[in-house]
Amino acid sequence: MEGVPFEPLLVGVSGGCDSMVLVDRLYREGYDIAIAHVHHGLREASDEEARFIKEWATSRKITFFMTRLEWTRRTSSQAACREERYAFFERIMEETGRSRLILAHHQDDQIETLLIQLIRGEAQVDGIPVVRPFGNGWLHRPLLHESKQVLLEYALQHEVPWREDASNAETTYLRNQIRHMIVPPLREIRPEFEQATAAAAHARQQIMREQVTFVATYLDRCKEANGIPVARILELPTDLQRLVLPTLTGETFSSETIRHFITWLRVDKGSDEVYYGNWRMRRAYGFLMQDRVIRSMNDDLPFQVGENLGTYHYGEQMVRFSIGNQGIPLDAIAFPLTVRPPCPGDRIQLAVGSKKVSRILIDAKVPRYLREQVPVVVDANGVILAVIGHRIAIFGSFELLAKSYLMIEW
Repeated sequence: MEGVPFEPLLVGVSGGCDSMVLVDRLYREGYDIAIAHVHHGLREASDEEARFIKEWATSRKITFFMTRLEWTRRTSSQAACREERYAFFERIMEETGRSRLILAHHQDDQIETLLIQLIRGEAQVDGIPVVRPFGNGWLHRPLLHESKQVLLEYALQHEVPWREDASNAETTYLRNQIRHMIVPPLREIRPEFEQATAAAAHARQQIMREQVTFVATYLDRCKEANGIPVARILELPTDLQRLVLPTLTGETFSSETIRHFITWLRVDKGSDEVYYGNWRMRRAYGFLMQDRVIRSMNDDLPFQVGENLGTYHYGEQMVRFSIGNQGIPLDAIAFPLTVRPPCPGDRIQLAVGSKKVSRILIDAKVPRYLREQVPVVVDANGVILAVIGHRIAIFGSFELLAKSYLMIEW
């Protein structure tokens, strides 16, 4: 398959037409493949789909890995499911030593992603990359230049079995709305728009790769013993400054997060630090340093959570911040968030009015000596958003008008 190196691969398979065509083609072409499947635990049909994929793999002597997601005590969302999937893929790659993850995103997915980026006002509208760093290796999407129709024709011609996810026909989520309500009229207006748009995204990604390479080389040359001089970063053109955070961390961020990062660099605060997911960016005496950290409940200092959100760990407990369709209205929140121990007088807004955090912990029978180890999430205005492990704030009228929400899960 074009663009896929002939070495051991891990293939993400959902059981749908796209992923089944992908794995069938790789198998027919003689690749060394293993299958990774995520049972999301949200639909009755998922049990049969998992059995179907396992039987398909077993009959061809293909190694099969599966995990089932549990949603007890937390709310499922598209963002949460995606994060769990990718974490599972990364873990299997580490355990098996396979450094290439292959996924079945195709041209239709690319078009939908580009439209989503436009609708959300992203400054970087370049869609899904064909190849990007991932885990201990690389993530490949070799079908990005092929349409859904081409994959369907292959499946019918080669008698590739698959299972159809009924939720794909729903219009609850933005991607499905674009797929069923926006793309068809565009196709009628300009039948070739998908190929042209995908080609433009491919060209833009090539430019981006060249820019990222330049920025990485530039930062490496600027680096000194104390870090990277902030002044040298600010000498870059604005479009290249936007690539500094992704280049330093190897991860992708929203336009809003990158704007926050650049503003933080431009405002001279002396010594300061901010967090983006599990990345800590520190500046001191005009130098920038970054490191990957996993926070613990036993940390003495509070820390901030930027608008890119992410997953954090407190001892054995995991806390996830994401954007979803339920939770705390984003319009009611001021970023950055702070995670800190409770303070005397802390109160959280609930459906029945505000309540002292200390009373919540007493009612939950948390021993006095452990109460200081229970973190609270506070926004930039000092509003308590959550008592981790116990309660999430309720904002009443805000929730009736909200279009997007902050989800805090543990």
